[in-house]
Amino acid sequence: MGGIMIRTRTLGLLVALTLTGCSTGDKIMKQPPVTACGDSPNCVSSKDTRPKFALSPFTLTSESVRFDDIVNTIASLSGAKLISQQDNYAHFTFTTPVLRFVDDVEISVHGTELALRSASRVGYYDFGANRRRADAIRQALRDTKLITPSP
Repeated sequence: MGGIMIRTRTLGLLVALTLTGCSTGDKIMKQPPVTACGDSPNCVSSKDTRPKFALSPFTLTSESVRFDDIVNTIASLSGAKLISQQDNYAHFTFTTPVLRFVDDVEISVHGTELALRSASRVGYYDFGANRRRADAIRQALRDTKLITPSP
């Protein structure tokens, strides 16, 4: 009888560990580097060269632009929440107002280049939401004179 209980406990522990190991948790982007998009059309990135995914470069007005100023500008946008910040990398989530979808935005700075990626966590199509968000971020950074006006 004791051997059966030990085997049952061991089996239960193995099942629990296996299920825990399979859990994906939140589908968040991990820190550096900012990458190109995958194949689903719910993402845009300044690191992607394919037209439907690509964003024009974000160029800082100078190397003396403070990363905290960039982070604070993005964090001030509607629906934005700063999740993590380390060195020259930051991860934000944006929650859509109506359906409360959570999307991820990540940025990193190298020299005068600001890399940005915006991607939906759920769904296949984003109906242009990530491109509009990237455009809003670009405009906010231009308005605060953190990036150059072109392109």
